[in-house]
Amino acid sequence: MTQQDREPGKYLNTLAFRCTPELVGDAAVHVRHFDEATWKLWDDFDRLCKKKFRNDAAQAPYSIATTVLNMTSGGFVYFEPDRRAPFLASLQPLDDKLLRRVFTLAYHLALGQDVSTIDLTAPPELAKRFAGTPEHTYSLAAYLQTTKNTQPTAPNWLYRTVAWQLSQQLATEPWAISDSRTVKLQSDTTGGLVAFDDPWTNEQGGRYALSRTALNLKTLPNVSNPVLLLTSRVTRISSSLVFSNTALAEQPGQNHPLLEVTLNGRGGARTINRLALQALGRLEMDYSVLRAIDERSQAEQKLLAEAAKAKAEGKEPPRFASEHPGQVWPILPKNFSFPVGTGPGMQHLRLLHQHFTKVFDTDAVPLEAREVRMSLPHRPTDPENISKTEYLRRKAEREAHPEPKTLGPIRKRGTLFPTPESIFASVEAAGFKKLRIVCLWYQDDTRLRMLDTFCKSFDLNPEGLDRENGQELRLHGDQIVAEFHRAPDFLKPGPSGGRRDALAATGAPIRSQNGVLVAAWCETEIPTSAVAEEYAGISLDDLDAKPQTRNIFGDLGVPSQYLRGQDEKGVVFKPKAKDHPAEMALLDLYRSLGIVDDRIADALRPEKAGYPVDRIAHVGIYVRQQNRRKGEFGQPKVVITASALVPPQATGGTWTMLGWSSTRPEWQPYHFAQPAFHASAYPEGTGDKKTYRQRWDDAAETVERALADLADELDGTPYVVTVDELASRRMWDGLQNMRQGGSPGDGNSRYWLPGTTLDRDDRPQAVIRINIESEEVPQPVSTTRFVKAKDSEPVEQDTATTLYQLTMDFGAPAWILCNVPRAFDGDGAGRLGSKYTRWDAKASVFSDKKEDRRKGEMSQNWYSMTASEIYPLACAAGVSEEALAITTAKLCHQSQFWDGRSRYPLPLHAAKQMDLDHPQYRRTAAPEEKLSLELGIEVAAEGTEEQKRQGGGFAELRNTQTLSNPAHSAEDVR
Repeated sequence: MTQQDREPGKYLNTLAFRCTPELVGDAAVHVRHFDEATWKLWDDFDRLCKKKFRNDAAQAPYSIATTVLNMTSGGFVYFEPDRRAPFLASLQPLDDKLLRRVFTLAYHLALGQDVSTIDLTAPPELAKRFAGTPEHTYSLAAYLQTTKNTQPTAPNWLYRTVAWQLSQQLATEPWAISDSRTVKLQSDTTGGLVAFDDPWTNEQGGRYALSRTALNLKTLPNVSNPVLLLTSRVTRISSSLVFSNTALAEQPGQNHPLLEVTLNGRGGARTINRLALQALGRLEMDYSVLRAIDERSQAEQKLLAEAAKAKAEGKEPPRFASEHPGQVWPILPKNFSFPVGTGPGMQHLRLLHQHFTKVFDTDAVPLEAREVRMSLPHRPTDPENISKTEYLRRKAEREAHPEPKTLGPIRKRGTLFPTPESIFASVEAAGFKKLRIVCLWYQDDTRLRMLDTFCKSFDLNPEGLDRENGQELRLHGDQIVAEFHRAPDFLKPGPSGGRRDALAATGAPIRSQNGVLVAAWCETEIPTSAVAEEYAGISLDDLDAKPQTRNIFGDLGVPSQYLRGQDEKGVVFKPKAKDHPAEMALLDLYRSLGIVDDRIADALRPEKAGYPVDRIAHVGIYVRQQNRRKGEFGQPKVVITASALVPPQATGGTWTMLGWSSTRPEWQPYHFAQPAFHASAYPEGTGDKKTYRQRWDDAAETVERALADLADELDGTPYVVTVDELASRRMWDGLQNMRQGGSPGDGNSRYWLPGTTLDRDDRPQAVIRINIESEEVPQPVSTTRFVKAKDSEPVEQDTATTLYQLTMDFGAPAWILCNVPRAFDGDGAGRLGSKYTRWDAKASVFSDKKEDRRKGEMSQNWYSMTASEIYPLACAAGVSEEALAITTAKLCHQSQFWDGRSRYPLPLHAAKQMDLDHPQYRRTAAPEEKLSLELGIEVAAEGTEEQKRQGGGFAELRNTQTLSNPAHSAEDVR
């Protein structure tokens, strides 16, 4: 792109392109639209399946039919049984007779009939209706024509099929991943791309991973075209098939896409859908690839049985072979640690962007986003801001000094800890005269770690500070104090009984009363199998003291935080010079107390005169569906938490924070609201047979009542509400992209936006929608700056951390906040993947000389930029969407007590943390995961001890993942 094409400025390059008629060209698909009568027959079939399997959650197994059709048509078949618009789409025409036979087999096999007894000349009415429905051939371009000032109106089948031919076109040309190397891409039946012939391997060999790219068609607010989003990832290949949920398989023949198949059965016995195999056999079709999957599954199940027998007899068990996967590539089901790390890296994504633009040339129209002029708040731990003159003076001073390291860095960094004065100001604003932190412990090492953290954060001399049990330690005069109490019976793992009495026996002053605000900082540990042996018949989860004690603190209205004193093996933690886990735990305790210091006031200072973002309350509403566990019945539970950042009455005063939850539906100071929520169990299923729409309307009504109460609490102070788009759009139709430009009468939900039914003066002034889902937000890859100077070349930059405004076709704009992961850009980061791809990863180097050693790059995680979409919807006159977008970006950049960014702005982040800290919270993707073996790997581990030590063995351990919350950013903070 030349300089003349754009106005001067800095632009964001992303893997997002407008899906125009020119992009899809003459692509066409074949679609059958099923009428209401056909859908009712399908619904009857679905009920019969539920009855047969005695399970209301069971569904009619249409994968039998789609698997067979994929095999018989060469791939690319999609069936959508949704009542609103059921359809069957395929890239190639489907023969009516074949369709009738396939659904006849699927129908009878699902209901338990033997395949040999099925009469293909007497199809059920459902199969007749499917085959008798006319097949239409549609040009995709015809359905991508835009209408001025409206959201895209493309039908659902187009979103499901558009990637089929686009991926095939991208695979026609080799992908240049360096000046001297290209990679062949192959499409798969999902419409994605796989570098199947060029897998990544670990250094020792035997373990594999694939580069996979997904093409997803999405909408963005006020953009007339649908937008094609590309995302690329590392897909690890499992050593065994029987523990995998999906597999990639190479089909026989030329130019067929790779087949992605779902595996059925329990873990340890998964295989291809046997009914699909039977159907293909009855139709006398070539199903060798599916048979290969089944044969491998049978062989692995036999191996597992032999391993179990050998183990019982004390013999050496057989092992899974370490070899090239061949035709079938089982996908590792979870994010286990692996000899090939996660993430393709930034250069990989930039080269993917180049490949797309090369293949589609001028038809690849990028989504335009221009940088916003704003200043991000200076965080306490950012390098000191100094003038150039002062920088040169300090530099010269160090050059002349005999020991320059003693002078410290030229640009010093501050501390994460708030000043004692700001802590007390927040405590005082909450109506208290004193803060007492009660430290409960049972190992001396943990007590000393807590004490050392207090000394560092309050700048105290540790000499003579180690008090007797229960004696008050002054941290900041009489205003902030700590007390240490030994409490092994209260804190150690075991059954829940007797803990309240054990707490009382410590004599700790644990209640907030008489003007004293109390918080608890406790030692904890994860219960081990040794503890379970002591309490036979009780699960490890039920022996974990942390949720038990947190619930007790909740009843007492006491915020709490925990610090692990030992690991799973009983080894006491010995911190390094900087006890990061203890520091993070104390900082998160301040968050639980609702402490808000000057850094937030600085972040909320307006960029310019205009909309007063510093004089309004900022509210975050977090919504999560608590899915049923095995043995649970009733409708899924909906958990809602909220927090409000409230401005001071007087200029220069202290901001305060309120909290609210659906189990304790009243606005309280955050330090009371969070414990009150933790004292209550998650809502139980009522057993009501409510529809999907009714359940989410009820949840929206709960929020409506909460906002009405908040308006009373704020007493005239205006406010704005921030919600997560992915979690909230099912509650409020006004959040959905397709509804932009519409009105409340156009939607299906009872409530259009949060607060829309309230009196005008009680409504939020704006609703800010934030989306952090990687498959829905454009993936940043680089930036390009265009300048005014004539004949100047655009300037490219690899990363971006600022805010960019999307160029819209109509209506209010949306913004993209770019983030660079700390693991990529932090101190000591290797910035892997910034200049080359994993195909050129450097091998490890072993040497007696420390300076010559190098860790292998393939096993490490490679990071890419992330992005957050910010979309403010003004609900009152005079509201500045740009001011709110900038403020939201600032409240992500300046978190409450962390030195990095959070994905959510502070109020929404604080609301989410209330839920994450709940004693009943079940982690579907745990912020900190225990190290564990890949399923089945105990019979598959091979390689020498040296290889295992180097990371080439097969004892695959799960990665420790961290949240932006500091309390979850280290291994021994729980």
